[in-house]
Amino acid sequence: QAVIFFRPVLGAAMASDDVPRDLEGSFLAKKEWQYPVEDRSGWLPANAQELADNHPWTRRAVEKNPRFPGYVPPEALFCWTEPDFASYINSGGFVKPKMRCQYYISPENPQTIVDLLEPVLSELNWTCTVDSKTGREESLAQVTDYMGMPVPTLKKQADGSLEVVKPREDIAAIFIWESSRNMIDHAPTLKFRGLVNRLSGVHHFTKVGMLELVRERCIERDIPINFPPPWYPLTFALPDDLEQWKRHAESNPHKKWIYKPNAEAMGRGIILVSKISDVDSRERPFRTRCKNVEVFDPKEPPLKERDFAHSGVIQEYMVNPLLLENRKFAVRVYMLVARTNPLLVFHYNFGYIKRCGQYYDENKFNREDLFRHVTEQEFQKKQEDFYETAAAELMSLEELDRYLQENYGIPAFRLNFWQQVKSICMEITLGIKEGIAEKGKLGQFEVFGLDVIVDADQRVYLLEANRDPSWVVDTEVKKAILPEMVREMMEIVLWAHSDEGKNKEAMLHSPMRGFEVLVDDAFDFQAVDVE
Repeated sequence: QAVIFFRPVLGAAMASDDVPRDLEGSFLAKKEWQYPVEDRSGWLPANAQELADNHPWTRRAVEKNPRFPGYVPPEALFCWTEPDFASYINSGGFVKPKMRCQYYISPENPQTIVDLLEPVLSELNWTCTVDSKTGREESLAQVTDYMGMPVPTLKKQADGSLEVVKPREDIAAIFIWESSRNMIDHAPTLKFRGLVNRLSGVHHFTKVGMLELVRERCIERDIPINFPPPWYPLTFALPDDLEQWKRHAESNPHKKWIYKPNAEAMGRGIILVSKISDVDSRERPFRTRCKNVEVFDPKEPPLKERDFAHSGVIQEYMVNPLLLENRKFAVRVYMLVARTNPLLVFHYNFGYIKRCGQYYDENKFNREDLFRHVTEQEFQKKQEDFYETAAAELMSLEELDRYLQENYGIPAFRLNFWQQVKSICMEITLGIKEGIAEKGKLGQFEVFGLDVIVDADQRVYLLEANRDPSWVVDTEVKKAILPEMVREMMEIVLWAHSDEGKNKEAMLHSPMRGFEVLVDDAFDFQAVDVE
C-alpha cells in the first residue's frame, strides 16, 4: 500500500483566481519541514546529527516514507518519543512535534547554584524540568498502523485480564546538575552524549579517597617518593591506621593534629587533637567514641562536644601558617575536568581567601578554640558576632598579594602561589586519570573546589577537594568571581563536547578567559611536569 506523503490539504489548492497552486512543491522548496531557529537548541553534542540519522526510530520511519525530504533534528534524541519520530517523518515534516530540550537541576542543590546556572541554560533555549523519571528506550514498537505509527497493544495478565500497553513516553534531559547524591538516572542523558556534572571512577572528594590518591601518586611516579609529598600534610586514615598514627604521635609528642570525618563538609565533625588520649585510650577505646550522624542539625551549637565518625582522617596540623592580620586563612581555588575522552582539564586563575574570625594562637588548641583554627566559612558564620569579625570579609588573591607586599615585603606572592597550585592540580589530575579512563563516560564533567593553605615559608599544601563547593554569592569578592566562573565553565564544557570543539586544541580555540589548560590529552599537552 502506498504511503500518503502529505495530508490532502497540502496536495493542491485553488488560489483566488482559481489557478491551482503546488503547495507541496512550495513546502519543499522553502524547506518548511525545518524547525525555525528560535525553536532549536543553542547547543548540540558532537556528531548529534549522525546519531539522530542512525536512530532505530528514524530508520524505521524513513523506510515507511522514503520520500521524506529532510532530516530529523538532533534535539529529538532528548525530547521526542517514538510516535513523535514517526509523525514527523511520515508527514514529511508537516507535523512538527514539540521540540524543547530540558535541563535537570537536582532539588538538593542550593538555590544559589540554580541562580548561577539558569541564565546560561535559558540562553540555550532549554527549559527546566523537575521530573526525575527518565528513560530512553531504543526498542521498536512491535505494532504500528499502516503509516508506521506505533499503536497501543493488549497484554494478557496472569489473572486473564488485558492491559493496554502504550508506547513509552519517557524522555531524557540534555543537561543534569547533581548535588551531593544522584537523584536521576544519568544513562539516558549520556546515551546520546548529553552533559552530566558527575565523573565516574573518582573518589578523591572524600577525605579517605584523597588520602588514597596521594599515597598512590607517591608510589606510581616515574621515581617513587615517600609519603607524604611536599604538598600534602602527613595524614592517617582512621580507624585503619590508628595504631600506626599512635606510634608516630608517641614519637612526636610536640605535634598537633586535626580530625576530619570522611564525607562531611562545612566544618562539621572536625576535632582538634593534642594527644593520643584525645583519640584512643584503654578506658575509652577509639571504637567507643565513633558515631555516625546521618543528618546534622543546623541549629547544633558549633562548639558542642563532637564524636568521631566510623571513617575519617587525622592530619598533622600546620602550626606555622602564613597569617593575615594575625588570623589563619585558606584559599579556595577551582579545578575543572571539562571532558573525559580525550581528557581535558583546566584550573581557574582566580580564587578567594577565607579566614578565621579569631586571632591565631597555636597554644589555644581546644574545642572552644575551633573558630581560630577552622577557616570554613559556613562554620565561621555560626559565631554570634560573625558579621562583625574579619571572617565575614573575604579577600581576593590580588588583595592578599598587596597586603603581603606592604606588610611583609613579600614580592610576587601570587606568581609563586599559582605555580604551586598548578602542580597540585596536576598531581590530582594524574591521580584520577586512570579511574576516569576506566569508568568515565563522554558527556561527564565536574568542577572541584580545592582548599589550600600556605605556611610561613610560602609553601602551599592541599587540605581537601570538594565535590560540592559553596556557590553562595554573599560577598563582593564572590560576586566578582563565581558568576563569571560558572558561565565560563559552561562555555568550555559545551565547546569541548560539540562539533565546534572536536579535534581542536583547547589552548588555541576554547573560550577560556580565567581558566587555564592543565591537560589536553588530544594533543599530548601537559602544563606542568611533576615527575
